[in-house]
Amino acid sequence: MIKHHIHPEILMAYAAGNTTPSVSLIVASHITFCAECRKAVEVYESIGGNLLENSETVEPSLSSLDNIFIKIDNIEVEDTFNETTTKNRFFNNIPSVLSDYLPDGNELTEKWKRGIGGIKYFDIDLGDFKQNTHARMLSIPPGKKLPHHGHESQELTLVLHGGFRDENGSYNVGDVAIEDENNLHTPISDPKEGCVCLVVYEGKLKFKGFFGPIINILNK
Repeated sequence: MIKHHIHPEILMAYAAGNTTPSVSLIVASHITFCAECRKAVEVYESIGGNLLENSETVEPSLSSLDNIFIKIDNIEVEDTFNETTTKNRFFNNIPSVLSDYLPDGNELTEKWKRGIGGIKYFDIDLGDFKQNTHARMLSIPPGKKLPHHGHESQELTLVLHGGFRDENGSYNVGDVAIEDENNLHTPISDPKEGCVCLVVYEGKLKFKGFFGPIINILNK
């Protein structure tokens, strides 16, 4: 069961076509798992379509946002939508919208780059680097503790396999962790399955602790 959802304002921006390609990718991937957020997007798209059709006669209402949330709360959520693919033998929780951007291989991470501590990663080029937004796949070994760090701006992490925990909670398949410049955290991957996730972030990470300044210099 999904416990951590994408914020309503991000879903509204996605429905209106006002998110960067990287943010659009993580939202589209999340809603293949999450019926609640998928239904919310459908409501926002429907409302947006009605406003466009009646733009000459409809006047904005101060209570419109409250009405939207009421409609979402009253929706009966059904988990019947599941666009995933078995493109590789690693696991089958890769949404098809995301799978198209990943390299083929006998294993999911076969052609990914190797980082420190057994971490593997693959950067997805969606052409929005000029907007300082990045999309990256991460494969983290079981029980791996990542460096304590903060963020220059927003970071969204969608769990695709395994999970992780940090100071803010535990995250499993389909959950989205959302951090910003006000948060510091130390993610630790699941002790048995590790964690495979899609991370979308703006700006750079800010590593803390004794080695933080060194890592920050290397990341420039």
